[in-house]
Amino acid sequence: MKKSSKKIAIIGCGNMGGGIAQRLSKTHQLFLYDKSLEKASALEKGGYGKACGSLKEALKNSDILILAIKPQSIKEFARSLQQSNLKHTVVSILSGTTLDQLKKYFPGQKIIRLMPNMAVISGESTIGLCTDAALSKAEISDFNALFETLGKITWLTEDKFNAYTALTGSGIAFIFALVEAMVESGIAMGFNAKESQELVEQTIRGGLSLLEYTEEHPAALKWKVTSPAGTTIAGLRKFEEFGVRAGILNTFLGAYDRAIEQSKQS
Repeated sequence: MKKSSKKIAIIGCGNMGGGIAQRLSKTHQLFLYDKSLEKASALEKGGYGKACGSLKEALKNSDILILAIKPQSIKEFARSLQQSNLKHTVVSILSGTTLDQLKKYFPGQKIIRLMPNMAVISGESTIGLCTDAALSKAEISDFNALFETLGKITWLTEDKFNAYTALTGSGIAFIFALVEAMVESGIAMGFNAKESQELVEQTIRGGLSLLEYTEEHPAALKWKVTSPAGTTIAGLRKFEEFGVRAGILNTFLGAYDRAIEQSKQS
């Protein structure tokens, strides 16, 4: 596929930065920088961009900066930019770091917050975007085109961003934990691990497709599966007896509370 004119520096080549690089490199020129050159070089070997030996090199060759470092590293990173004449649009994926906080570190720059989850690797992520910059329709269209390869885009007001982070950014990890428990249940009932995982994955795919196809409330579909005195109601009884519903609610709200704490600490 022909490269576009977008030249993007990705700062931080961990799981999320690397996942974004894998998708964007199909259509854009990427310049990759990480304090660990080994991480950036591994992505370069995979064909996902050019590893840069210095931050200066990555910035020199780009006009968009995707910041994929840990939130607690933002102050150190900003200090390293003091001698740089930064003229980039800054796209931050730092959870809990607000636009106002980012503007302190990148004064005068156009700043966008982006919240993906790990499904960027497969192109099926949720992609939350927000900014307080006055973006034209053309600019919004441009950013939509840039990030649509990562997944489904939702533009938000910033007051929803912590909730979005908890529900979708952290939420995918909670789904993996649920899948793991379901697979182990299958193993306990006699399937081997591979068989059980395949069955669980297909069950989840089928459930999601049914929700999308029928557009019914999940409770309505649940009741259609639940026969009087049958196996499903017996399982749902245990679901409530062991507080699984409350556990799920509190899991997401715990992530939400932490995102709020991070906003206050940055």
